[in-house]
Amino acid sequence: MVPVVAVLALASGCGDDPSAAHQVCDARSELRDSLDNAAADVSDANFGEASDELSEAGDAYDELVDAVGELAQEEREALEPQVDALESDVAALTDAESLDDVSAGLDTVVSQAESIFDEITDTLSCD
Repeated sequence: MVPVVAVLALASGCGDDPSAAHQVCDARSELRDSLDNAAADVSDANFGEASDELSEAGDAYDELVDAVGELAQEEREALEPQVDALESDVAALTDAESLDDVSAGLDTVVSQAESIFDEITDTLSCD
């Protein structure tokens, strides 16, 4: 299991629309927190709690997609392809029916998400 470090983040604001950047940074943090909590639940063999966290991760992912769509064109074009690539993996996790399914998919999503989180942080100067 790849650990995800939970980070509470506030956006420093950047680009053409600081409020959009702030929303992306917040959504990134919410997704990261949900994945971190799901990983802990998988480690504790708690499928029910992991499912709940993955549902929240799906909601956070949707918020991230919406927020990225509100960014200035240059920032949006830099982040959208990576965020969109995560969609099918997040959807598969939210539909998982067993702890084994969650465990198998979570490593992939966490690895892919870490790269996206780093790119968002760099692009938008998230704290």
